[in-house]
Amino acid sequence: MRIQALQQELAKAGLDAALVTGPTQIGYLTSAFIFPHERFFALYVPQAGEAVVFGPALESGRLGGIGLPFVSVEDGVRPRDVLAGRIGNGGRLGVERSHMTLAWALDVAHAAGLGVEQLADVSEMLSDLRVCKDQDEAAALRESARRLDKATAYAKSLIREGVSERQMAAAIEGYMRDELGGEPGFDSIVLFGERSALPHGGPTDRVLRRGEIVLVDIGLRYQGYVSDTTRTFFFGEPQAELRRIYGVVAEAARRGRAAVRPGAEMGALDLAARAHIADMGYGERFPHRVGHGLGLEAHEEPFLLPGRTDPLKPGMCLTIEPGIYLPGQGGVRIEDDVLVTEDGGEVLTGYPRELQVVEP
Repeated sequence: MRIQALQQELAKAGLDAALVTGPTQIGYLTSAFIFPHERFFALYVPQAGEAVVFGPALESGRLGGIGLPFVSVEDGVRPRDVLAGRIGNGGRLGVERSHMTLAWALDVAHAAGLGVEQLADVSEMLSDLRVCKDQDEAAALRESARRLDKATAYAKSLIREGVSERQMAAAIEGYMRDELGGEPGFDSIVLFGERSALPHGGPTDRVLRRGEIVLVDIGLRYQGYVSDTTRTFFFGEPQAELRRIYGVVAEAARRGRAAVRPGAEMGALDLAARAHIADMGYGERFPHRVGHGLGLEAHEEPFLLPGRTDPLKPGMCLTIEPGIYLPGQGGVRIEDDVLVTEDGGEVLTGYPRELQVVEP
Protein backbone atom coordinates (compact mmCIF):
# COMPACT_ATOMS: atom_id res chain seq x y z
CA MET A 1 0.00 0.00 0.00
CA ARG A 2 2.80 2.44 0.81
CA ILE A 3 4.56 1.76 -2.49
CA GLN A 4 1.24 2.30 -4.27
CA ALA A 5 0.86 5.64 -2.47
CA LEU A 6 4.31 6.66 -3.70
CA GLN A 7 3.40 5.61 -7.25
CA GLN A 8 0.33 7.83 -7.11
CA GLU A 9 2.48 10.77 -6.03
CA LEU A 10 4.97 10.08 -8.81
CA ALA A 11 2.14 10.19 -11.34
CA LYS A 12 0.90 13.52 -9.94
CA ALA A 13 4.43 14.94 -10.22
CA GLY A 14 4.94 13.67 -13.76
CA LEU A 15 7.80 11.39 -12.77
CA ASP A 16 8.34 8.03 -14.40
CA ALA A 17 10.03 6.39 -11.43
CA ALA A 18 11.94 6.98 -8.20
CA LEU A 19 15.15 5.47 -6.87
CA VAL A 20 14.89 5.53 -3.07
CA THR A 21 18.24 5.22 -1.28
CA GLY A 22 17.60 6.33 2.32
CA PRO A 23 17.48 3.21 4.56
CA THR A 24 14.69 4.65 6.72
CA GLN A 25 12.59 5.51 3.67
CA ILE A 26 13.16 2.06 2.17
CA GLY A 27 12.18 0.51 5.49
CA TYR A 28 8.99 2.55 5.62
CA LEU A 29 8.00 1.51 2.10
CA THR A 30 8.96 -2.18 2.35
CA SER A 31 9.18 -3.02 6.09
CA ALA A 32 12.79 -4.09 5.43
CA PHE A 33 14.83 -2.13 7.94
CA ILE A 34 18.52 -2.69 7.36
CA PHE A 35 21.48 -0.35 7.61
CA PRO A 36 23.91 -1.27 4.81
CA HIS A 37 26.85 0.86 5.98
CA GLU A 38 28.96 1.41 2.86
CA ARG A 39 27.15 -1.22 0.76
CA PHE A 40 24.68 -0.48 -2.03
CA PHE A 41 21.01 -0.47 -1.02
CA ALA A 42 18.16 1.02 -3.09
CA LEU A 43 14.50 0.62 -3.97
CA TYR A 44 13.42 1.29 -7.54
CA VAL A 45 9.75 2.27 -7.82
CA PRO A 46 8.32 2.77 -11.33
CA GLN A 47 5.19 4.86 -11.69
CA ALA A 48 3.41 1.68 -12.77
CA GLY A 49 4.51 -1.90 -12.25
CA GLU A 50 6.49 -3.76 -9.65
CA ALA A 51 9.14 -2.20 -7.44
CA VAL A 52 12.61 -3.80 -7.21
CA VAL A 53 14.99 -3.94 -4.25
CA PHE A 54 18.76 -3.77 -4.78
CA GLY A 55 20.74 -4.79 -1.73
CA PRO A 56 23.85 -6.37 -0.24
CA ALA A 57 24.30 -10.06 -0.95
CA LEU A 58 24.89 -10.68 2.76
CA GLU A 59 21.32 -9.43 3.43
CA SER A 60 19.75 -11.82 0.91
CA GLY A 61 18.03 -13.78 3.65
CA ARG A 62 16.04 -10.79 4.80
CA LEU A 63 15.62 -8.83 1.59
CA GLY A 64 14.74 -11.89 -0.46
CA GLY A 65 11.69 -12.57 1.67
CA ILE A 66 9.80 -9.28 1.56
CA GLY A 67 7.65 -10.06 -1.45
CA LEU A 68 9.44 -7.89 -4.01
CA PRO A 69 11.97 -8.80 -6.72
CA PHE A 70 15.43 -8.67 -5.15
CA VAL A 71 18.72 -8.01 -6.96
CA SER A 72 21.66 -9.23 -4.88
CA VAL A 73 24.71 -6.96 -5.01
CA GLU A 74 28.14 -8.40 -4.28
CA ASP A 75 30.75 -6.34 -2.47
CA GLY A 76 32.88 -4.25 -4.82
CA VAL A 77 30.32 -4.02 -7.63
CA ARG A 78 29.72 -0.45 -8.77
CA PRO A 79 26.13 0.86 -8.40
CA ARG A 80 26.09 2.05 -12.02
CA ASP A 81 26.84 -1.48 -13.20
CA VAL A 82 24.10 -2.94 -11.00
CA LEU A 83 21.50 -0.43 -12.15
CA ALA A 84 22.35 -0.32 -15.84
CA GLY A 85 19.53 -1.78 -17.91
CA ARG A 86 17.31 -2.17 -14.86
CA ILE A 87 16.13 1.40 -14.28
CA GLY A 88 14.98 4.26 -16.45
CA ASN A 89 13.11 4.50 -19.71
CA GLY A 90 14.21 7.90 -20.93
CA GLY A 91 11.80 9.79 -18.69
CA ARG A 92 12.25 11.72 -15.45
CA LEU A 93 13.60 9.91 -12.39
CA GLY A 94 13.06 10.93 -8.77
CA VAL A 95 15.96 10.65 -6.32
CA GLU A 96 16.62 11.63 -2.71
CA ARG A 97 18.93 14.61 -2.86
CA SER A 98 19.67 14.32 0.87
CA HIS A 99 21.05 10.79 0.31
CA MET A 100 22.89 11.36 -2.93
CA THR A 101 26.34 12.80 -3.63
CA LEU A 102 27.23 14.25 -7.00
CA ALA A 103 29.13 11.05 -7.83
CA TRP A 104 26.03 9.04 -7.00
CA ALA A 105 23.85 11.28 -9.15
CA LEU A 106 26.17 10.91 -12.11
CA ASP A 107 26.22 7.12 -11.70
CA VAL A 108 22.43 6.91 -11.46
CA ALA A 109 21.87 9.21 -14.43
CA HIS A 110 24.33 7.16 -16.50
CA ALA A 111 22.65 3.88 -15.55
CA ALA A 112 19.21 5.26 -16.39
CA GLY A 113 20.30 6.78 -19.68
CA LEU A 114 19.40 10.25 -18.45
CA GLY A 115 21.00 13.62 -18.05
CA VAL A 116 21.51 14.85 -14.50
CA GLU A 117 18.96 17.58 -15.25
CA GLN A 118 16.33 14.84 -15.60
CA LEU A 119 16.77 13.81 -11.97
CA ALA A 120 14.14 15.33 -9.67
CA ASP A 121 14.32 15.55 -5.87
CA VAL A 122 11.57 13.52 -4.18
CA SER A 123 12.81 13.94 -0.60
CA GLU A 124 9.81 16.07 0.37
CA MET A 125 7.41 13.68 -1.37
CA LEU A 126 8.76 10.76 0.67
CA SER A 127 8.66 12.77 3.87
CA ASP A 128 5.03 13.74 3.24
CA LEU A 129 4.06 10.07 2.90
CA ARG A 130 5.33 9.42 6.44
CA VAL A 131 4.06 12.51 8.20
CA CYS A 132 0.58 11.20 9.11
CA LYS A 133 0.75 7.95 11.05
CA ASP A 134 -1.69 5.08 10.53
CA GLN A 135 -3.29 3.17 13.41
CA ASP A 136 -0.43 0.71 13.78
CA GLU A 137 2.16 3.48 13.82
CA ALA A 138 0.14 5.47 16.36
CA ALA A 139 -0.11 2.38 18.57
CA ALA A 140 3.67 1.90 18.44
CA LEU A 141 4.28 5.55 19.32
CA ARG A 142 1.76 5.33 22.16
CA GLU A 143 3.49 2.28 23.63
CA SER A 144 6.94 3.78 23.10
CA ALA A 145 5.88 6.85 25.08
CA ARG A 146 4.36 4.74 27.85
CA ARG A 147 7.62 2.88 28.27
CA LEU A 148 9.62 6.08 28.08
CA ASP A 149 7.70 7.42 31.09
CA LYS A 150 9.15 4.48 33.04
CA ALA A 151 12.63 5.46 31.90
CA THR A 152 12.03 9.00 33.17
CA ALA A 153 10.95 7.66 36.55
CA TYR A 154 14.08 5.51 36.61
CA ALA A 155 16.20 8.56 35.77
CA LYS A 156 14.80 10.37 38.80
CA SER A 157 15.75 7.41 41.01
CA LEU A 158 19.39 7.82 39.94
CA ILE A 159 19.71 11.37 41.20
CA ARG A 160 22.22 11.46 44.03
CA GLU A 161 25.27 13.45 45.02
CA GLY A 162 28.43 12.47 43.16
CA VAL A 163 26.82 10.69 40.20
CA SER A 164 28.16 11.92 36.87
CA GLU A 165 26.16 12.95 33.81
CA ARG A 166 27.80 10.17 31.82
CA GLN A 167 27.05 7.51 34.45
CA MET A 168 23.43 8.54 34.64
CA ALA A 169 22.97 8.58 30.85
CA ALA A 170 24.54 5.13 30.52
CA ALA A 171 22.35 3.70 33.27
CA ILE A 172 19.19 5.08 31.65
CA GLU A 173 20.10 3.60 28.27
CA GLY A 174 20.91 0.25 29.86
CA TYR A 175 17.51 0.29 31.57
CA MET A 176 15.81 0.88 28.22
CA ARG A 177 17.51 -2.17 26.75
CA ASP A 178 17.32 -4.50 29.74
CA GLU A 179 13.95 -3.61 31.27
CA LEU A 180 11.85 -1.82 28.67
CA GLY A 181 12.41 -3.90 25.55
CA GLY A 182 13.59 -0.94 23.52
CA GLU A 183 16.66 0.96 22.42
CA PRO A 184 17.70 4.56 22.98
CA GLY A 185 16.08 6.69 20.31
CA PHE A 186 19.09 9.02 20.30
CA ASP A 187 22.07 9.86 22.48
CA SER A 188 20.65 10.69 25.89
CA ILE A 189 21.07 14.24 27.20
CA VAL A 190 21.79 14.44 30.95
CA LEU A 191 23.02 17.82 32.19
CA PHE A 192 23.70 19.14 35.68
CA GLY A 193 23.80 22.64 37.14
CA GLU A 194 24.95 25.41 34.83
CA ARG A 195 25.40 22.86 31.99
CA SER A 196 21.61 22.47 31.80
CA ALA A 197 21.65 25.85 30.02
CA LEU A 198 23.07 24.05 26.95
CA PRO A 199 19.95 23.07 24.96
CA HIS A 200 21.73 20.15 23.21
CA GLY A 201 24.69 19.58 25.47
CA GLY A 202 26.07 16.07 25.84
CA PRO A 203 26.82 14.25 29.10
CA THR A 204 30.31 14.53 30.58
CA ASP A 205 32.08 13.39 33.73
CA ARG A 206 30.66 16.42 35.56
CA VAL A 207 29.25 15.22 38.91
CA LEU A 208 26.07 16.33 40.63
CA ARG A 209 26.15 18.59 43.67
CA ARG A 210 23.44 19.72 46.05
CA GLY A 211 21.22 22.56 44.93
CA GLU A 212 21.62 21.87 41.21
CA ILE A 213 19.32 21.31 38.25
CA VAL A 214 19.16 17.89 36.57
CA LEU A 215 17.89 18.06 32.98
CA VAL A 216 17.08 14.70 31.35
CA ASP A 217 16.16 14.54 27.63
CA ILE A 218 15.74 10.93 26.50
CA GLY A 219 14.10 8.93 23.72
CA LEU A 220 13.04 5.31 23.32
CA ARG A 221 12.82 3.36 20.07
CA TYR A 222 10.12 0.68 20.30
CA GLN A 223 8.99 -1.40 17.30
CA GLY A 224 10.93 1.08 15.18
CA TYR A 225 9.17 4.21 16.48
CA VAL A 226 10.80 6.88 18.63
CA SER A 227 9.32 8.73 21.60
CA ASP A 228 11.07 11.77 23.08
CA THR A 229 10.64 13.54 26.41
CA THR A 230 12.43 15.99 28.68
CA ARG A 231 11.97 16.55 32.40
CA THR A 232 13.87 18.91 34.66
CA PHE A 233 14.45 18.01 38.32
CA PHE A 234 16.02 19.86 41.24
CA PHE A 235 18.49 18.18 43.57
CA GLY A 236 17.61 20.17 46.66
CA GLU A 237 15.70 23.43 46.94
CA PRO A 238 16.08 25.51 43.73
CA GLN A 239 17.17 29.12 43.61
CA ALA A 240 14.29 31.57 43.37
CA GLU A 241 14.84 32.49 39.69
CA LEU A 242 15.18 28.86 38.64
CA ARG A 243 11.94 28.05 40.44
CA ARG A 244 10.35 30.97 38.61
CA ILE A 245 11.51 29.91 35.15
CA TYR A 246 10.27 26.39 35.83
CA GLY A 247 6.78 27.78 36.31
CA VAL A 248 7.07 29.88 33.16
CA VAL A 249 8.19 26.90 31.06
CA ALA A 250 5.50 24.62 32.51
CA GLU A 251 2.79 27.13 31.56
CA ALA A 252 4.29 27.66 28.09
CA ALA A 253 4.35 23.91 27.54
CA ARG A 254 0.72 23.61 28.69
CA ARG A 255 -0.31 26.32 26.23
CA GLY A 256 1.61 24.62 23.43
CA ARG A 257 -0.04 21.26 24.10
CA ALA A 258 -3.48 22.90 24.30
CA ALA A 259 -2.97 24.49 20.87
CA VAL A 260 -2.62 21.10 19.13
CA ARG A 261 -5.62 20.41 16.93
CA PRO A 262 -6.20 19.59 13.25
CA GLY A 263 -6.12 22.67 11.07
CA ALA A 264 -4.00 24.72 13.47
CA GLU A 265 -1.02 26.38 11.82
CA MET A 266 2.30 24.87 12.88
CA GLY A 267 3.68 28.28 13.72
CA ALA A 268 0.72 28.91 16.03
CA LEU A 269 1.95 26.14 18.34
CA ASP A 270 5.33 27.78 18.56
CA LEU A 271 3.72 31.16 19.19
CA ALA A 272 1.43 29.78 21.90
CA ALA A 273 4.46 28.79 23.97
CA ARG A 274 6.88 31.51 22.86
CA ALA A 275 4.52 34.42 23.54
CA HIS A 276 4.13 33.44 27.18
CA ILE A 277 7.88 33.11 27.67
CA ALA A 278 8.39 36.51 26.02
CA ASP A 279 5.65 38.12 28.11
CA MET A 280 7.40 36.90 31.25
CA GLY A 281 10.66 38.53 30.15
CA TYR A 282 12.61 35.51 28.92
CA GLY A 283 12.02 35.66 25.17
CA GLU A 284 15.72 35.85 24.32
CA ARG A 285 16.38 32.77 26.45
CA PHE A 286 14.21 30.47 24.31
CA PRO A 287 16.48 29.97 21.28
CA HIS A 288 14.98 26.92 19.54
CA ARG A 289 11.72 25.89 17.85
CA VAL A 290 8.95 24.58 20.05
CA GLY A 291 8.99 21.08 18.60
CA HIS A 292 9.36 18.58 15.79
CA GLY A 293 7.76 15.49 14.36
CA LEU A 294 8.29 11.96 15.63
CA GLY A 295 8.11 8.60 13.93
CA LEU A 296 10.76 6.30 12.52
CA GLU A 297 13.21 9.11 13.25
CA ALA A 298 13.54 11.22 16.38
CA HIS A 299 13.47 14.40 14.28
CA GLU A 300 11.26 14.41 11.21
CA GLU A 301 8.46 16.47 9.70
CA PRO A 302 6.60 18.44 10.84
CA PHE A 303 9.10 20.95 12.25
CA LEU A 304 7.21 23.52 14.31
CA LEU A 305 9.02 26.65 13.21
CA PRO A 306 7.95 30.21 14.03
CA GLY A 307 5.74 31.59 11.26
CA ARG A 308 5.15 28.28 9.52
CA THR A 309 1.59 28.27 8.14
CA ASP A 310 1.14 24.59 7.20
CA PRO A 311 -1.90 23.09 8.97
CA LEU A 312 -1.69 20.19 11.38
CA LYS A 313 -3.38 16.99 10.18
CA PRO A 314 -4.75 14.00 12.11
CA GLY A 315 -2.05 11.37 12.52
CA MET A 316 0.85 13.77 12.90
CA CYS A 317 2.94 13.10 16.00
CA LEU A 318 5.05 15.90 17.41
CA THR A 319 6.86 17.22 20.44
CA ILE A 320 6.08 20.34 22.43
CA GLU A 321 9.28 21.37 24.22
CA PRO A 322 9.72 25.00 25.24
CA GLY A 323 12.69 25.93 27.38
CA ILE A 324 14.45 28.79 29.11
CA TYR A 325 18.25 28.76 29.44
CA LEU A 326 20.20 31.11 31.71
CA PRO A 327 23.96 30.97 30.99
CA GLY A 328 25.98 30.27 34.11
CA GLN A 329 22.89 29.31 36.12
CA GLY A 330 20.96 26.56 34.40
CA GLY A 331 18.12 25.75 32.08
CA VAL A 332 14.64 24.25 32.20
CA ARG A 333 12.92 22.31 29.42
CA ILE A 334 9.67 20.34 29.58
CA GLU A 335 8.90 18.12 26.59
CA ASP A 336 5.95 15.92 25.73
CA ASP A 337 4.79 13.95 22.70
CA VAL A 338 1.37 14.76 21.22
CA LEU A 339 -0.57 12.87 18.55
CA VAL A 340 -2.91 15.00 16.45
CA THR A 341 -6.39 13.45 16.51
CA GLU A 342 -9.58 14.22 14.58
CA ASP A 343 -10.67 16.75 17.19
CA GLY A 344 -7.58 17.76 19.17
CA GLY A 345 -4.38 16.31 20.53
CA GLU A 346 -3.64 13.17 22.53
CA VAL A 347 -0.70 13.66 24.90
CA LEU A 348 1.27 10.40 24.81
CA THR A 349 3.86 11.07 27.52
CA GLY A 350 2.42 11.24 31.00
CA TYR A 351 5.25 11.65 33.47
CA PRO A 352 4.33 14.42 35.97
CA ARG A 353 5.17 17.97 34.94
CA GLU A 354 5.01 19.77 38.28
CA LEU A 355 8.25 20.94 39.84
CA GLN A 356 9.98 18.02 41.55
CA VAL A 357 12.65 18.34 44.22
CA VAL A 358 14.82 15.34 45.03
CA GLU A 359 16.05 15.74 48.57
CA PRO A 360 19.80 15.18 49.07
